[in-house]
Amino acid sequence: MAIFKDFHDKKYDIIIPNCYWKIENDNGIRGGKTKLNIRLNCFKTKEVADTNKNKFCDFDFSFVPNITGSTDNFIVQAYNFVKTLPEFSGATNA
Repeated sequence: MAIFKDFHDKKYDIIIPNCYWKIENDNGIRGGKTKLNIRLNCFKTKEVADTNKNKFCDFDFSFVPNITGSTDNFIVQAYNFVKTLPEFSGATNA
């Protein structure tokens, strides 16, 4: 799972449309049942992301996972949560 969202490069003031954002492969999820720290990496395409090279940037956030009953797993919860943040308004599932 991942999401699509434009990337705004503030240094050059350009927008790269429809980038592929995914949770970092190694250490992209840290924490426990009271708080998870997540790191998303931004890539131009899924194909580039699959190589884990040439990322544009990363974005860190935290949330409290739901661990009761038959909820989505914490990875799905992380993507659903980040889409609620203003920075990721309009993001769609990849």
